[in-house]
Amino acid sequence: MKKILPVAVLAALAGVNAAQAVHVNSDGLGQVLLYPYYSTEGDNDTYIALANTTSEYKAVKIRILESMNSNEVLDFNLYMSPYDHWSAVITSAADEASIDVEGATLRSADTSCTVPLAVSQGDTIAFREYVYDGDSESGLDRTQEGYVEIIEMGVITDPVLQAAIKHGSHSDGEGGTEWRPANCAFLDAQWRDGGEWLPPSGDADYGMSGVTGGLYGYGVLINVEDGTSAGYDATAIDAFADDFQLPGALHQEPGNVQPSLADATDEITIFNEGDAVNYTLDDGLDAVSAILMATSISNDYVADEGRNAKTDWILTMPTKRQYVNVEDPDEDPAEPPFTDVWDGKTACEEVSIEFWDREEAFEDVPSDVGFSPRPPQVEIPATSLCTEVSVLGFGSESAVKAGAAIYSGIGDSISGAGFSEGWARVGFDTEGHELQAESGDIFLGLPVIGFAVQTVRNENANPAADSVIANYAASVEHKSVLEVDPD
Repeated sequence: MKKILPVAVLAALAGVNAAQAVHVNSDGLGQVLLYPYYSTEGDNDTYIALANTTSEYKAVKIRILESMNSNEVLDFNLYMSPYDHWSAVITSAADEASIDVEGATLRSADTSCTVPLAVSQGDTIAFREYVYDGDSESGLDRTQEGYVEIIEMGVITDPVLQAAIKHGSHSDGEGGTEWRPANCAFLDAQWRDGGEWLPPSGDADYGMSGVTGGLYGYGVLINVEDGTSAGYDATAIDAFADDFQLPGALHQEPGNVQPSLADATDEITIFNEGDAVNYTLDDGLDAVSAILMATSISNDYVADEGRNAKTDWILTMPTKRQYVNVEDPDEDPAEPPFTDVWDGKTACEEVSIEFWDREEAFEDVPSDVGFSPRPPQVEIPATSLCTEVSVLGFGSESAVKAGAAIYSGIGDSISGAGFSEGWARVGFDTEGHELQAESGDIFLGLPVIGFAVQTVRNENANPAADSVIANYAASVEHKSVLEVDPD
């Protein structure tokens, strides 16, 4: 089914039409948040922040996934009070004297209630490799890069549960006070034998109502050694759960791979060229993929060696795993819109890359006439993105110090063309990259999110003091184009 509504009409019907169709919320608030990239490679730390902008008590699933095939490396529940804010840092295990492993860890100084309790108690939590230990690359170093998925599981309506989550002033045991939840242990107990939430004696929907949204989040890549930081907003998905979902249906115990992006409603809204178009997809996974589909993305790059400038594009495909993980990689095909199966190391999708110089040749002509001639367009031979998170580098080396397993550099093509800066376009509309709605309309491309990171190292920031070095970093959001072929 396809239905087209002008955006003005859609706004007038807010809560009637849009609330029942999953969509990317450009305002940044949603029921699901996708953080396209975290990294602990090359002395990076990644800070993850989440805010509840509502007056409601929220149950939230925090899920961290590694970069190659979106395997879960850490999962826990977070319970937020009204207007609560939660944050944590993902850092290298090598930085934690108490953790004798390779790979990444999570640590939070936030006291908001988590289950298990260890996160809210400030413990350092090591990431796990159990899900992918049969792959050809199965070490804990694979956990050093990935992305974060946060899904609202419902609103807590029971007053006793709310009282345990509510923040207040409490003794710190040393004669002072601190502001923290009343009793996180009570929440933890509900998931243990005899608790209200743990089946079979309990029900996860106890004291719960359905999801309502109002969450926002962002991440920050910080490299202390380089003195740089680059922040980005999480992609917000709203109306993820439909109005007929049972209260608490998404509320799952910690360590459970549910809820997932596949639990979305199958109705979507795509905003395109002034119209809001509604479609029905086969299932929730296709629905989320469809709202993230892009025929191409565009962004800037800076790769000027004189300024030690580098640019990386983060390209994350958060639904890819469910389409490419098949029972028999030698016999079973991948599901559309993907074309290659996961073989234990890669699942490659061919893309096109084009880039242009920033400057056009100047002619002294009237200001209302465009400059000419235009610089030549340069097309790079076909390349592929082979992991769930891919980092495309435009400089001599990675700006974010990405690991070799997910990094592809095109710096030689950039420098060979004589282009030190400009803009580029990555195209995903190659053969087989299609997803069909029930109406017969075809979404072209691949589901992708991400951003670009530019870094510059100024070796002579202060000519009067030649030892002064200044490092800079900035993030720039991708611009995407979606093409839908009508039935």
